[in-house]
Amino acid sequence: MSFDIAAGCDGCGICVFACPKGAIRRSVADDAPIPYEVLHLNCNDCGKCAIVCPQRVIGPDPQWAECRGRGCPVVTNRMEGWACTEGWARCERCSSALWKAPDSGTWVCARCDLETKVICPKIRRHIVVHGEAAGGATAGAAAPVSDAAVDAS
Repeated sequence: MSFDIAAGCDGCGICVFACPKGAIRRSVADDAPIPYEVLHLNCNDCGKCAIVCPQRVIGPDPQWAECRGRGCPVVTNRMEGWACTEGWARCERCSSALWKAPDSGTWVCARCDLETKVICPKIRRHIVVHGEAAGGATAGAAAPVSDAAVDAS
């Protein structure tokens, strides 16, 4: 599940530097009650932000699916052995996470390139919450993508 920041955040910003995926940013609303927000689709559930938070106001958000948890296609038989970008690189067409088959050097979108019904549970949650594809939340990556292009992200 993605992490979230609760009331009591003093805006120190240490969580931003602790996040290896760049999933925490300043709140976009000037009058936001909490100075920082988590980009749920980019969060890979590592918890490093919660560990360093001096106010102890960062914790798991149960409304979001756990990365590589229940419902994740990567941990099921459907895509066993596949790799996932965990949201930090996504399809430009549908914003789904990109996937790489075992022994392949190319990242593809399971929905657009492989025409399957496979979707990341976090992307599915985003669609339910916002009623649309996740495009625009963060910059996605075009599919297919080479390893070098994804590694450069």
